[in-house]
Amino acid sequence: MRPVDHFFSKLAVLENSLRSPTAGLSPRDRGRLEQDFSHLVAPVLGADAAADLCYRTLDRVTQPADLPLTLRKLGAMAAFFLGEYDEKSMPLEGDDWETIRNTLEDVSGEMDINTLTALMGELLSRGILD
Repeated sequence: MRPVDHFFSKLAVLENSLRSPTAGLSPRDRGRLEQDFSHLVAPVLGADAAADLCYRTLDRVTQPADLPLTLRKLGAMAAFFLGEYDEKSMPLEGDDWETIRNTLEDVSGEMDINTLTALMGELLSRGILD
């Protein structure tokens, strides 16, 4: 099993535990989620940027009912940074792509140039870059 598949599996378990329409993430769940996300994404972005991206994404949740989709978006973001993004099955929207772009711009001086070029090329092909 690929690491991103394992992460999606953990997200599914967490999502199932949040079946109540008013359920939210506990601080423990948020911490574990950030740790798992960062474990995958930190080798690409760095630990601070990975944690920041995770928390910024989670902080955009305004309704408990939006949390399951946000969890899937975190998985899709991780897949994108790992080069395993599948546009047909992974939900990312305009704000998500903008967040990804801003994150890449923020850490561009610290990233491997080949990885940065590949990821920016993906954004360019999706019309995210001006």
